[in-house]
Amino acid sequence: MDACQLLSETDARFVVSGFGQEEWPVNISYDLSSVIEQLPEAIDRLQSGRSAEIDLYGQGIERRLTFVPAGDTTKIRCISGTAWRPGPDVEVLSRTAALELLTGLARDFGAALRRAAPDLAMRTPFAKW
Repeated sequence: MDACQLLSETDARFVVSGFGQEEWPVNISYDLSSVIEQLPEAIDRLQSGRSAEIDLYGQGIERRLTFVPAGDTTKIRCISGTAWRPGPDVEVLSRTAALELLTGLARDFGAALRRAAPDLAMRTPFAKW
């Protein structure tokens, strides 16, 4: 994704943590790009109370996050496709906090893109973020 390539050339950072690892080995140009592609559908699904998935499929990271709403909470399960194992493999957040993780990422991405590439930031779905 061109937007992530542009952001990778700035001072922007993409940080993922949890499931027993303080900072995951992710980058902006590839890993964030894969997340951003999946973000609109994941947000829509969580907002409507359905399960959602974010797949960090890049070689070396290979982790899938599954968000399962249950009442006022959301269980987030991490499944690793490498030798690394999450510990714990499930984290539970309030439904609001889980949704805020994704919508907050969208907002932050949109804000960074507006600073780095205003014309690109006007495209769908970034303009809504």
